[in-house]
Amino acid sequence: MNENLYGMFDKVLQTEYSIIEEGSKKTIKLGKSAKYGTMETYTLFDGVIIAFMDITVDDADSVFFEDKLPCRMLQINHCAKGRYSYAVGDDRIVYFGKGDLCVSIYDLTKTISDFPLGYYEGLEIFIDVDVANKHIKGLIPDFDLIELYESLEKSKGYRLLRANEKIDHVIGEIYCVDDRIKEPYFKLKCLELLLFVSIARETKTESLSLSKKQVDIIENVKNDLINDLQSKITIDELADKYGISKTTLKNFFKEVYGKPIYKWRKEYKLDYACRLIGEGDLNISEISKQVGYSSPSKFSQAFKKYVGCTPSEYKNNV
Repeated sequence: MNENLYGMFDKVLQTEYSIIEEGSKKTIKLGKSAKYGTMETYTLFDGVIIAFMDITVDDADSVFFEDKLPCRMLQINHCAKGRYSYAVGDDRIVYFGKGDLCVSIYDLTKTISDFPLGYYEGLEIFIDVDVANKHIKGLIPDFDLIELYESLEKSKGYRLLRANEKIDHVIGEIYCVDDRIKEPYFKLKCLELLLFVSIARETKTESLSLSKKQVDIIENVKNDLINDLQSKITIDELADKYGISKTTLKNFFKEVYGKPIYKWRKEYKLDYACRLIGEGDLNISEISKQVGYSSPSKFSQAFKKYVGCTPSEYKNNV
């Protein structure tokens, strides 16, 4: 069942991949030896599959590419960790992060624009509208997938709901459900999510979209922040360099990366320090200086607060 949906991955995956079948579960390994992560998938109904995504990738273009599909496809995405983005139309990009929920039309919102943080965990439900509609109607007689698709088509192609308690309630225990009841539980949650997003038009949500030019500016800002981790870069300097206001810079950066500029840079430095410690080529004092700390003691204090142990303890455990 759903060979047409699984065949879709041939059209959207740039990297090599393999599929491991274990009963009703199919695990798609992305890249050689699952270099880019996995997608654990299950068939829910004819025309509907769910995929649990655990992806680590610096360049989404090395894994995914866009292609038109020979069917009308709806997607429901929920982000558990990381950030995800849609390219909408010719010049807008929409970002969403932890706890956010989005329903969209595949051909109007490209499947993948980017994973800004380099990793992503979440779920995605793929729905072949014309195949699935009669099956869903048999379970929910008053619900029509085609009407949902066409209502999105007449607007901007998607509805984005920012994280809230209602979404948490609907998602429930979907990421940690007992293996013995996974399939029926996923089916129930799929139906619940469809009903939930179908009335989302009545819910006020904040959806800030950025132009590609604005995204390019933020990408350049990010590169300035990481090219020299020892430098002291101010928001005033960055705003002047790219000709935008400080408020706009801060808002756009947070929209793309999900965190304020200084918080993002501090965490990047400490994540990079973890990598350097793991490589073992530099001592703690040298790493401290390389990631911009004025003294090893200040570095150690920040590292322990962020990682949960001192740099020396981390080194002994890697």
